[in-house]
Amino acid sequence: MIRSVSRAAIAAASIIAVATPALAHMTFEDTQSTPGASFRGVLVLPHGCDGAPTDTVRVNLPEGFGDVTAEDKDGWVLEMPSVDGQVAQTTWSGGSVPDDSHEQFAFTGTFADDLPETDILFAVEQMCGDVALGWEPVVSLGENNTSDHAHHGGEAVTLGDLELTSAFTRATLPNAPVGGGYVAITNTGDQADRLVSAESSFSPDVQIHEMAVVDDVMKMQQLPEGLEIPAGETVTLAPGGLHLMFMNISEPFVEGQTVPVTLTFERAGAIEIELAVQAFGASTTSHSEHEGH
Repeated sequence: MIRSVSRAAIAAASIIAVATPALAHMTFEDTQSTPGASFRGVLVLPHGCDGAPTDTVRVNLPEGFGDVTAEDKDGWVLEMPSVDGQVAQTTWSGGSVPDDSHEQFAFTGTFADDLPETDILFAVEQMCGDVALGWEPVVSLGENNTSDHAHHGGEAVTLGDLELTSAFTRATLPNAPVGGGYVAITNTGDQADRLVSAESSFSPDVQIHEMAVVDDVMKMQQLPEGLEIPAGETVTLAPGGLHLMFMNISEPFVEGQTVPVTLTFERAGAIEIELAVQAFGASTTSHSEHEGH
């Protein structure tokens, strides 16, 4: 079994986010696999660090991902340190990618066949001199794994015709200025509603975002007009898709605690819910910790 690199090592870097209406994330070209399968991870470098060129990309490999090899790149030094004989990281350093250019970094490994069908996080550090960006690209094991988040237990919160379930967030890295928020919203009525805004004491600006491919690059972009909740349908805010983005958070999100957020809908009005803070990289709320408020 591969040991993951300690989170303390990741937290040692200064984590910075670029808060723009369209923020490109470092993601995998292929985000789906299965337990026991070989996986080729191709990371697409979206931009530099606030204008500076990228000189290092480091992938911290999760437990259960073995037989790792990485692809050399001209002008870069490839390092693959091991723990107990197993590759724990892949690091490309010494090169230079301008802020307005895109580049790919690839590695291959195999997921253990005893892993559950869940989302597996690869913590990635993008370095630009002394500045770093932290990314959390995930691979979903099993078919349509993230589409079932609305059915993972927990008491429902009702507001008019709307039913909210599986509200959670993820623990944030030290010094991280942003955090995500996730919830499934079911409209049981016969008229569409719209999530128009969100507010929280943890953030001066909570935005509604979506992930979209723009010019062959996966980008996170704000939805200034809000998010429609069609009649008779469920809209799920989940990692890697629609989500809330807490900008300039006042304190880290700590596993085991909760983050309050007030959601305002065009028809149903406003309601405050508590997002259960799950582990770093979690893909859904647990059965035992999610409670309606």
